[in-house]
Amino acid sequence: MLTDGRLTIDHRGEKLFKQFHSRDVRAIRELVFSGYAVVIITADDWPGIYAFADKVGAEVLVLRDKHELQLRDYIAVGDDAWDVPMLQHARLAFAPSDADPSVLALPNVTRLQTAGGRGVIAELVARLAQTND
Repeated sequence: MLTDGRLTIDHRGEKLFKQFHSRDVRAIRELVFSGYAVVIITADDWPGIYAFADKVGAEVLVLRDKHELQLRDYIAVGDDAWDVPMLQHARLAFAPSDADPSVLALPNVTRLQTAGGRGVIAELVARLAQTND
């Protein structure tokens, strides 16, 4: 949900880049500055995610089967069917407006107004700030 899901592939089949929203860059940095441990959990081992995580102060965990997730008392945002186990066990669970129907059907998931790749984490940070006021 940090991206809109589109990939740019070259003529050799190599993934060239993904686009991240600048509001999410700021929002992740805010979370890290506020003491949150931000972990980007992805099934994609694209090398660029490590550079992105380093830029914003996050960690990367490449994990296709989210049943194997070993986190406790976490807030999660997910958009794909593979994210369902992670979202089911989260203290707070969120999804972008265009998430997979299996995600949006979960009773504990709050549907955000923002679509994937359009500032989902920024909206999440604003919601968290409202609940802490």
